[in-house]
Amino acid sequence: MAHQSQPQPETSGTRDARRALLAQLDEVVKGIIGAVEESANPETLPVDNWTAKDTLGHIAFWHESFARNAKALVDGRQPKVLSGKYPDLNRQGVEHSRSMSVGQIAGRIKRAQAVIRRCLIRMPANVMIPYRQGSRDYSPDEHIAIVRDHIVAHWHRIEKAARRERRRSRAAGSAAREAQ
Repeated sequence: MAHQSQPQPETSGTRDARRALLAQLDEVVKGIIGAVEESANPETLPVDNWTAKDTLGHIAFWHESFARNAKALVDGRQPKVLSGKYPDLNRQGVEHSRSMSVGQIAGRIKRAQAVIRRCLIRMPANVMIPYRQGSRDYSPDEHIAIVRDHIVAHWHRIEKAARRERRRSRAAGSAAREAQ
């Protein structure tokens, strides 16, 4: 359950740190979207147990949840926190995005990011943001850092898969030229 702990004074240092975290999150959001958009075939590029496009859908699902929870708190409402086991929630998020284009999924992430930025820039440091039922709540700065790191991890896996695919493609092209 989201709550506020004892009031903590906001200082210019804490506001600057929050702005820096949000700027980092902006950059990794742009980075993962760019990596998927630049991929030759995001619908088929294998990344772990998903495709690059599925991974972007996974990010969209959790980013929208973060945005909804932050907006509810800023609006003075109790957030409707996701409930379920991670594998089930992840599957639900990926399946929801399967019929969408990469551009549509990217748009969802960008819209969620705008809400997150708007809400968290003014959220007091002592507000605790829920994540998922059964998980602990996080301060705004903790939540931003965790989300940033989660996106970076997926971004790196997408880039690694894309490099592997480019190497395979070059090797196949070389072999075809040698066969001629």
